[in-house]
Amino acid sequence: MSILKIRGERTTPDFIEEDFISAIETALNRSVYYHDKSIEISRISQADENELGYDGILNTIVPFYIQFKRSDFYSPQFKGQLTTDRKNVTLPVDRGYFAFELLRKNNKFEQHNAMFKLSQQNKAAYVAPMFYKSNDLSKLKSQAKEILPLHYDDIFFYHPIHGRHTTLRNLLLFKKSITIPPHDIINDNNASHHYSYSRDNKIGFHSDPINLENSKAQNFYYFIQEVFNQQERESKSKIESNYNLLPELFGFEKNTSDFIAILEASINRISIVDSETTISSIIEQLDTIDKLVILEDILYHYFNIRQFIKYENA
Repeated sequence: MSILKIRGERTTPDFIEEDFISAIETALNRSVYYHDKSIEISRISQADENELGYDGILNTIVPFYIQFKRSDFYSPQFKGQLTTDRKNVTLPVDRGYFAFELLRKNNKFEQHNAMFKLSQQNKAAYVAPMFYKSNDLSKLKSQAKEILPLHYDDIFFYHPIHGRHTTLRNLLLFKKSITIPPHDIINDNNASHHYSYSRDNKIGFHSDPINLENSKAQNFYYFIQEVFNQQERESKSKIESNYNLLPELFGFEKNTSDFIAILEASINRISIVDSETTISSIIEQLDTIDKLVILEDILYHYFNIRQFIKYENA
């Protein structure tokens, strides 16, 4: 049997996942939404520490969670199991579709289950491209280089060098990326699971195929718009709730030595600990920003889940 993947049946993207992640993250960090306020997105570890210390900023923080995936493209000619599955649950294959595999580690789907638990009280989703060619990624990278609002109405401007007027019409960043919320906990012994999706957001879950017609999958632009529109009046309690969820993600109780060891390792990674200060005293004094930083570190270090925050920079 040939080991070559024939272009036209199943196509692996000609860019690596890290390039896709970098382009999206750069665009997120440089994007500002202008309404009546300036709303920004950042990682907590990259945000201005002095700004975020003010209660006015802290009260507007909304955390959300992303797991990036790179997907293969399956053409209408592909005859494999994923196509059979999609047909069996009345999902379209006539224009091709994309699919990515969930991470299985130590015979468990811990990353997915962590995403699902986070999604029960936050916006959390897989983010994957609806393209597989590097030139589409190059366009995204080009957009990410500038400080942009996520959405433009029509903009008319005069270009002094070329001596002509130019129109930018309804530019949407992220329009070629999809978000898929994790739909359920996975505790089975199957060797693999996939999400598949078409460009019209028809989502399937495999191994035992499910048509996720109510999955709330959407274009990444609309996902970010919903993040921007969230009014979080209880930021501190939401962050506290997320922080208290951490032991459950590992299957530990809060005060067990196993979980304390995870906290200690995180604190040592993200800060300089005085030799005379005990970890237990540090844990007792953690404030809301500290807990956000620990959340970001642990979720990325153990689950490769990225935490971002939305906040209003008044």
